[in-house]
Amino acid sequence: METILKLTAKAGIVTAWNKSEMELRLLGDRRIIFRSADNPDRLRGANAGWLWLDEVAMMDADIWPLSIATLREAPGRAWMSTTPRGKDWVYELFSGNHKDYATIRSKTTDNTFLDDTFVSTLKQSMTSEMYRQEVDGEFTDPIGALFRREWLRVTDVRPHGAKWFRYWDLATSTKQTADYTASVRCCLHEGVLYIADGIHMRAEWPDVRRVMIQTMRSEDNTTHGIEKAMNGLAAVQELRRVPELASVPFRGIDVKGDKVQRAMPWAGRAEAGAVRIVAGAWARDFIDEVVGFPSAPHDDYVDAVSGAVGMLSTPKIEWSFA
Repeated sequence: METILKLTAKAGIVTAWNKSEMELRLLGDRRIIFRSADNPDRLRGANAGWLWLDEVAMMDADIWPLSIATLREAPGRAWMSTTPRGKDWVYELFSGNHKDYATIRSKTTDNTFLDDTFVSTLKQSMTSEMYRQEVDGEFTDPIGALFRREWLRVTDVRPHGAKWFRYWDLATSTKQTADYTASVRCCLHEGVLYIADGIHMRAEWPDVRRVMIQTMRSEDNTTHGIEKAMNGLAAVQELRRVPELASVPFRGIDVKGDKVQRAMPWAGRAEAGAVRIVAGAWARDFIDEVVGFPSAPHDDYVDAVSGAVGMLSTPKIEWSFA
């Protein structure tokens, strides 16, 4: 929206901009209406000649029949632009022989304005399967595509003197369908990511709190991060009042990006043979969950590693109480 506003203003074709209604009026009595796919019902009743759905793969399938019903004016055309997200409803819609549908695939590397180092960085941070999807724009089946079992090597070696980062992904419910509270601690030693000491439990907050305090007190040379989403912020504030944790470094962490994007950096390391799982009773369940990501019912362990890896890349400690 910001880009369109700048372009139309520079062209001198804007007659009015109604921010509250999200409508831009142009010369010739034309208008552009902006709507969020988070509320598809707001599309009802609009009369449009052109429709553009951006990042459509992140939308529910219901958005398509609702949105094309607005094409009551000529020429009655629609565009979709998106990065593929597996063989989803968008793939099904465009993979057939429907005469009214056509696909144009463009690679990120087709952009001649990109620096070569940008492309090489993408290759290093993604698995080959994710590179095909995110950069080459191919519809790939995500089941088992992000991680492979043979990439996750178990070792009895624990780096001596390493600085560890433990991440807590909290879920305070005992329902059978609920997510788990999951935690791992990670370190980076000689270019290899070590993942150790997994915790996986479905419990209410008092039990989770007890395990967190015990773990924090028992692990030396470890910085803890707690996801601030859901109940995490309240957990951080409560734990700061625990006298036994006065000397333990920990902080709340804001989560940005979706789960797959956050997992890509360490998935790329795993494919390159630079990830080790420190042996323990938890390791088998951990590996089973990871190789099923992102299609498995639970991904709490994956989120925990992604959070710890994020702490490794930004080791600054923030001592705020927010």
